[in-house]
Amino acid sequence: MTIPNVSATPTIWTDAQLEAEAQKALEEFVERRLAEPGGKYLAHVSTRRQALVRLFKTLTGVDPENPDPVTVRAILLDAEMFDALRYVTGPPVSEDDLGVLVTRSVRGLNKTDIKTKDDVPVALLKLICKLADPFRFPWVADRREPTGREVRTALAATATMHAAQSLQTERRGHGRVVEQRLETRLKDLGFIKIKGGKKKLKDGEVPLPAFPPRGRVTQPSHHPVYPHFYGECVVYGRKVDLFIALPSGKMIALEAKDSSSGLNSTKRLLNDTAAKAIKYATEAGKNVISVALLSGVFKVADLKSAQEAGLFLVWAHDLDHFVDWIKTQSI
Repeated sequence: MTIPNVSATPTIWTDAQLEAEAQKALEEFVERRLAEPGGKYLAHVSTRRQALVRLFKTLTGVDPENPDPVTVRAILLDAEMFDALRYVTGPPVSEDDLGVLVTRSVRGLNKTDIKTKDDVPVALLKLICKLADPFRFPWVADRREPTGREVRTALAATATMHAAQSLQTERRGHGRVVEQRLETRLKDLGFIKIKGGKKKLKDGEVPLPAFPPRGRVTQPSHHPVYPHFYGECVVYGRKVDLFIALPSGKMIALEAKDSSSGLNSTKRLLNDTAAKAIKYATEAGKNVISVALLSGVFKVADLKSAQEAGLFLVWAHDLDHFVDWIKTQSI
């Protein structure tokens, strides 16, 4: 059933509205960043310092020339200590790069080898010692015990370096945080998320509809059915964060986009998400509503171009507006 004067699509913004909403998103971005030094950054520094202290204590007495594989294995299987160990090198090395450097193969590291092969943890620690930053960890190359001052300096320098990087990673994941907020709102409306993989049912439990094969939606029979939605999947060859079924039979293909600059907004909005809207229009006509859930900094010109390409714009700072529209589609 539908009612008069209810839009079949999310809001199409006027130029003035786009300018106003883009400014609100920018202001929210500024406030988020200005709050970091006294909040999130300090928390990251504290977490990284604690991991380094545990690492130092665990490695006390370990011979870098002939390390105990059991001790090193315990470090590698502890996510925070392993992260701290990677930051001993100068510059820090990623887990993927470390795997290639140790194994000299594209296969890299895996937990089975770490758990069962003594030579893997031994080789890894020896490599870390070889690559140790000579400014932060001078005692490693000198093969001597560190002074108290050297330990304090290394702790401070490495914890802040690691914290800065982990905070950068958290910033890049803000779009996912916004996406999760929307997921929560959808579930409050009675929507049910369909996930991949097999789930063991309890007695009397009704199985949910199937997730599309390999997470790829290639035809209408793969679409979720109201009130269900998919998490990350590939829709007609393009990745989306949420694929939501409406009572009308139409689908929302949504991507959360967080941008930190005007230049970044061109790439994220026009070259990526708006291009998908054109793709969906070709593949599925008007059955797929392409939506970008936006937070951060966007050029108004890019917003206009994206909207003209058929992309509907939703603001993270005003999720109520979008949720209210979804409610009207359920009447």
